[in-house]
Amino acid sequence: MENLYSLSLSSKMDHDLISRHSLSEEKLIDSAAKGAFDLFFPHIENKRVLFLVGKGNNGSDALEMARLSLSVSKEVFVLLLFDGGNQENMRRRALLPSSLFVSSIPEDIDTVVDGVFGFSFRGTMDERLDSIFKTIDSSPFYKIALDVPSGFGYKADATVSFMCRKREMYYPENRRKCGEIFYFNPGFPEEEYYDSDTFLLSDDDYSVPSFSSSDYKNTRGHLLIAGGSKRYPGAPILSSLSAFHAGVGLVSLCSDKSVLDRVFSSYPSIMGVEKGSIDRVKSNAFLLGPGWDEGDREIIEYAKSSNKGIVIDADAIKLIRKDDDFSSKAVITPHYGEFRTLLRNLEVEEGDFLEKCRVVSDRLDAVLVVKTSVVWIVYRDKSYVYDGSNPSLGVAGSGDVLSGIISAFLSSGLSALESAINGVILHQRCGKKLSESLGFYTSEDLIREVGKKR
Repeated sequence: MENLYSLSLSSKMDHDLISRHSLSEEKLIDSAAKGAFDLFFPHIENKRVLFLVGKGNNGSDALEMARLSLSVSKEVFVLLLFDGGNQENMRRRALLPSSLFVSSIPEDIDTVVDGVFGFSFRGTMDERLDSIFKTIDSSPFYKIALDVPSGFGYKADATVSFMCRKREMYYPENRRKCGEIFYFNPGFPEEEYYDSDTFLLSDDDYSVPSFSSSDYKNTRGHLLIAGGSKRYPGAPILSSLSAFHAGVGLVSLCSDKSVLDRVFSSYPSIMGVEKGSIDRVKSNAFLLGPGWDEGDREIIEYAKSSNKGIVIDADAIKLIRKDDDFSSKAVITPHYGEFRTLLRNLEVEEGDFLEKCRVVSDRLDAVLVVKTSVVWIVYRDKSYVYDGSNPSLGVAGSGDVLSGIISAFLSSGLSALESAINGVILHQRCGKKLSESLGFYTSEDLIREVGKKR
C-alpha cells in the first residue's frame, strides 16, 4: 500500500522539504530530468522529439531533458508556450542552441514531452493551449507527461510522477489521460513525507484469513441475497455462485417465485426465500440489488434494522435515501453511472470526485466502492485506490461477481471496509489472471477463478 497525495498537499510538501533541508532546486531539476530521460530512453533515442515548455520548474525539467536528448535523438525541437519564465527556466533556455526553438508543431514527430504545467497548476487552460493539446492528441506521437499531464488537458501515453504519487491522476475522469504511470523521486527525503489519507493498493495488500480445518457451512457464514426479477433473473445467480466461491457456506435468495423456480431447477445449492418469509432466515449478512429491477424499500429497512453487514448494489442503489444511516456496516458498490444517480438522489453537487465520494460516505456512514477502470474505496476521510485498468473485467455480470465476493467476506466476519478492500483486490487479481490466460472471458469464468484465488 503506497501513499497518494493531493496536488495541493504535494505542492506544500515540496516547498516545505526544500526549505527545511535547503535542497537545491537546480539539482532536483537535473535529477528529475535525468530520471525521465533514462525511463523513456527508448522513445528518445534516434527519435524526433518535441518538448513543450512552460514557464516554471516543470518547463525547466523539460528543458534539461531536451539538453540530455541532444546527443542521442535524431532531432530535438523545443516549443516555448510562454515568452517569460522563472529565473531557473530562463537560465536553462539560454543553455540550448537557438536552432532548437520552433513556433509550431513540426511534421513527422515521433515523441512529444509535456513540460507545460506541473502539480501546482490551478484553473483552466486557454484556447491556444487547448488547441495545441487537441492537435497532439489526434496525432500518432508517443506522448510523455512530466509529473502530471498539464491541466489534465494533455493526454499522455505515459506519465512520470515526481517526488510523490498524485491522487488526482487516479480520478476516473483523469486516469486515461495519464497512460502508464511511473514514479521517480529526484531527491526528497521520503522518511519525512507527510501522512496521507489516500492509498494505492496492490495485490500484496490482500489479507483474508484462511478457514481452519474444522470450519463448515455454518461457521463460514450465511448470506441472504435479495434480488432478481423477471427482466434480470441471472444477476443474483452470479452473485450467489461468486459468494460460494469466495468462501461463504450458505446462500439464501429472496426473490419472485418465477426467479426462484429457475434457480431451483439449475442450482439446488441456493436456498429460496419468499419475500414474506425473509425474517425467518438467520443470515450473517445481506446483499441487496443484483437484478432487482424495481426493488423493495421494505427489505432495505429490514436489513438496516438487523444490525448486520449489508452490500447495496445495482438496482438497490437507486432506493437509497438522504436520511439513510448504515452505521458503518454497509458497502455501496455503484459503477460510475450509478454513482452519478446516487449524487443526484443525495443532492451532492459541490467538490471534485473524491470530495463527493467522502460526502456520500459520511452522510450514509457507509463504505463506498466506485467501480470504473480504477476502483475507489472510500470510507469517510480514508480512501483506497486499485488501479486495475483491465478492460476484460468490463463484461456482463462482473459487478455481480464483485458484490458476491464482498458479501461473502462480510458474512465471514470481516468489517465493511476490510470486505470492500479485499473483495476488490481478489476480483481484480482474478481478472488479471484470466486476461493473461484467456484474453476475454465470461463472468462464469471469473467466478471459477475466484474459488482458486480466494
